[in-house]
Amino acid sequence: MERNVKTAQVLLETKSLLGEGILWNKHDQSLYWVDILQKHIHQYNLENNVSTFWELPGYVSKIVPLEEDGGRFLIAMQEGLAIWTKEDQDLSIVAPLDTCNGQIRTNDGGIDPAGNFWIGTMHMKALPNQGKLLCFRDGILETIIPAVTIPNGIVWSANGRFFYFIDTHTREIRRFTWDKTAGLSKAYHTLVRVPDKLGMPDGMCMGPDGHLWVAHWNGFGVYKWHIETGELLDRVHVNAPHVTSCCFGGPTGMDLFITTAREGLDDAQLEVYPDSGKVFHFKN
Repeated sequence: MERNVKTAQVLLETKSLLGEGILWNKHDQSLYWVDILQKHIHQYNLENNVSTFWELPGYVSKIVPLEEDGGRFLIAMQEGLAIWTKEDQDLSIVAPLDTCNGQIRTNDGGIDPAGNFWIGTMHMKALPNQGKLLCFRDGILETIIPAVTIPNGIVWSANGRFFYFIDTHTREIRRFTWDKTAGLSKAYHTLVRVPDKLGMPDGMCMGPDGHLWVAHWNGFGVYKWHIETGELLDRVHVNAPHVTSCCFGGPTGMDLFITTAREGLDDAQLEVYPDSGKVFHFKN
């Protein structure tokens, strides 16, 4: 596998402290992602190569489009889930969250096959089991898993039968059975336990090939894991240690886009890895 390692190239010269949650919005041919710690929402339009960002009043960890025109979004903020309108930056909380006096914030999220928004929460210092996995359904936030540490990688299989989830500190990619009516199974199968030498699993997306593509914090890359066997199939190298999230998009839907972080790196490490915090691209 190492003989076939690919290398991602820098797409944007950003300096995100904690770039996360990248997604492709086909309706406006744009990438969207957040910098959680700088409270930024970013957009990059691939058609005109224009990059824009907006600063919000609180930590923001996930953004998903609500309308086909790309103008309205559901975003996860520390204070709760909100509707954000890009044109006028109107922001309205639709589901408040208990931040425990600022100690809890949101992290990664995803949309299930029924159209419901799932979001994880965590302690600002990543204290064990202080977060939750929640589902926003019919205007109500429901607790699905009551104790998680660093919730990441929230995706479903193409057939909708399985839910894949990462609690980063466990180093595991877990598979649950899922059904629109019955919901999530209580038991899960550990599909992958990531070896220490490969870093820690962070954000995850479902690839066009039907396998799991996972950003590895302190792992210098995005790793492809077989969706059934958990076998390591491929790796895209990133010249930054803290790789945080990934998505597929572009005109063919085959290009891989990757966020990274500067958080957790000292000045000496940033001198060695100056591309940390930038957005990367691998043309498939």
